Amino acid sequence: MEDRPRILICDDEPLMTASTKAVLDHGNYQVKITNSSRHALTLIHAESPDLVILDVMMPEMTGFELLDAVDRECCDAAFIIVTGEASVDSAIKAIRKGASDYLRKPFEPDELIIRVENVLRQRQMKKENVCVLAEKRQLENQLRQSQKMEAIGTLAGGIAHDFNNVLSIILGNAELALADMPSENPAHLNLERILTASLRAREMIQQLLSFSRKEESGCKPLRLNGVITDSLKLMRASLPTNISIERDICTTECISIADATQIHQIMLNLCTNAAHAMEPGGGVLTIRLDPVTLDSAAAADSGLSPGRYARLVVADTGHGIEKDIIDRIFDPYFTTKETGKGTGMGLSVVHGIIKGYGGAIRAFSRPGRFTEFHLYLPKMDAIVEAEPAIFNQPKMTGGHEHILIVDDEEMLVDMMRQVLEQLGYKVSAYSDSAEALREFLGCPRLYDLLITDMTMPGMTGTGLAKAVKAVRNNLPIILCTGYNEQISQENAQSLGIQSLIMKPVGMQQLAETIRSVLMPVSAERRKTPRFGAPAGTFVISRTYPYERFSLVDIGVSGLAYRHEMESVPGHPSDQLAIMTPDGEIFVNGIRCKNVVDIPADSSIPGFPLPEAGQARRGVRFEGLTTLQTELIDQFIRNYATQRLP
Repeated sequence: MEDRPRILICDDEPLMTASTKAVLDHGNYQVKITNSSRHALTLIHAESPDLVILDVMMPEMTGFELLDAVDRECCDAAFIIVTGEASVDSAIKAIRKGASDYLRKPFEPDELIIRVENVLRQRQMKKENVCVLAEKRQLENQLRQSQKMEAIGTLAGGIAHDFNNVLSIILGNAELALADMPSENPAHLNLERILTASLRAREMIQQLLSFSRKEESGCKPLRLNGVITDSLKLMRASLPTNISIERDICTTECISIADATQIHQIMLNLCTNAAHAMEPGGGVLTIRLDPVTLDSAAAADSGLSPGRYARLVVADTGHGIEKDIIDRIFDPYFTTKETGKGTGMGLSVVHGIIKGYGGAIRAFSRPGRFTEFHLYLPKMDAIVEAEPAIFNQPKMTGGHEHILIVDDEEMLVDMMRQVLEQLGYKVSAYSDSAEALREFLGCPRLYDLLITDMTMPGMTGTGLAKAVKAVRNNLPIILCTGYNEQISQENAQSLGIQSLIMKPVGMQQLAETIRSVLMPVSAERRKTPRFGAPAGTFVISRTYPYERFSLVDIGVSGLAYRHEMESVPGHPSDQLAIMTPDGEIFVNGIRCKNVVDIPADSSIPGFPLPEAGQARRGVRFEGLTTLQTELIDQFIRNYATQRLP
């Protein structure tokens, strides 16, 4: 019944309204009549009929005056004007004022029915056309939005490389300064904050790239208490001094499945908006975090399911949000800020992140007094992984290999050189890939590792890697990139590249990556059997001819020895002699390459130290003569104790 067209008949002659209604009652219509034009206007606005059959000449208000008085914003009714005049002037005037059709009195019942059916059909077609046009506009808006996101992705990829280069320089130099800064120095804390902010910036760049590629974020159980507290520490330095921060972070653990970088992004957007709302006089920014349990009624108000949630409240004492726009603040690109001060994406991004976590966000405001955002995140019981240390130089493992570094950013090259030299490596650094290749080709066996940037003018990192591999296929290569869609860990390995690392890279990550790449090289000598050496057998180095190093194990491809020096010999190449327990030099002039160093009081899996306080060095034999090979084999037969696993 409800879908039947609703028709209102208005004529000051009761007989006319009754007869017209009688004709239409035979059709599938809901018909209402009135003899007052003012009453008709009230019914039109209150009930929104589909069709109004309206007489022209009425005492209170003419049909034309009624047409002028109708609010077209809230009424889309069609009108048929009825006139008793023989002239067509009234009909023309009615059409110009928005009527769909007209009838001349007297009219036949069939004519009335045909006119009514035609007008209702035209109205329905118009509505359908409006829907089609609205759907078309919506699809066009979605296409434009998609193109904007694609443009953001392209822009993000374009700036990511350069931005990550800058971050690498900041991160590396902060770590270098931190390594030389006593912990009691007040600047030590400032440097740690620089590191923390740099790492957050790196993660935000990755989030931007992931968003542009529509990748899943790295969500995991997260302790919101600590993440929000860390965010506030970073925010304090960026907020004006006339804004005070009041925090009420509960001691109860609020654990939720989330991404730490996105939570920082939420805090950044909301706190920045709050600061803008309190300009220029300042005010109070309040941050609260507490666990709540929502019953059915409370959950329904927020569009959530009943259950446990962590509620984050961000409140300010700014100018507030007007009631007529508060429902639109989460729409993309909606902003009340002047041009150049806002994009309208901040709250939209926050809304999208919270919704993606299965949560909700609500806004409350009183203009001139305050604004509050209430964010609800599903709370759960879970084990939270401990965050890795930002900087822990004492645990960094270095070495004495010769590393070739190539990057077109000179400050980055210099920073990496300093870092690696602090770790004990010998470094040759170049900012021109062609020059680096010429130096390499001059002495290919001089280097133990190549670290190269991906995007460089002239010869790219992959081009340099191919040229190097053509000459020395077994040289390990680490490829660094700020952003590149064409290279991945899988296809990097197909090019002979052992590891791919994303900029910015810190000292800890760089040190670990280098050792993980070089360790397989150091393990090459273990492909052949190794044998334990008896007590009293020694190694004498040409570099330190007056020192004797205790032999640990030996094989036909290399040996290992230990020592109690504060630092191991710093030369990647050496010549050794092997001394028997009775003091005889059994083999002399053995050329070798140092492949692994384990500092005292540390341990690397597969390379245990025999005693505390001793360091260990492993070497690989190079260019053995036939006589040296025979003597080493004889030494193993005569003196080795047992074959090692």
